[in-house]
Amino acid sequence: MTEPPEFWSFLISNSLLFIAGGALTLLSYRAYLRVREHSLRLASGGFALITFGGLLDIIYQLGIRGDYHLGGRESLALQTIDSLLITAGLVVIFYALSRY
Repeated sequence: MTEPPEFWSFLISNSLLFIAGGALTLLSYRAYLRVREHSLRLASGGFALITFGGLLDIIYQLGIRGDYHLGGRESLALQTIDSLLITAGLVVIFYALSRY
């Protein structure tokens, strides 16, 4: 069965998010290891939360549920959790930058 173009754009955009978020998380954690600044470790945790929040939909839809067709309530709940994780990550980064 051939997947629609929206599926492939969903997969590619989430792959790019994983690469960019993973690189930022790794970069900030390596910076923490180099200078032992606590705020850099917090920032790496914030980037990890943002990356996980952005990838939660593909993890749930393709990994857990095995289908990318979601109902309205299920989609709304997933988007709410995504937003909460991304918000938590941004709050952690904000806190890390304010402590630096």
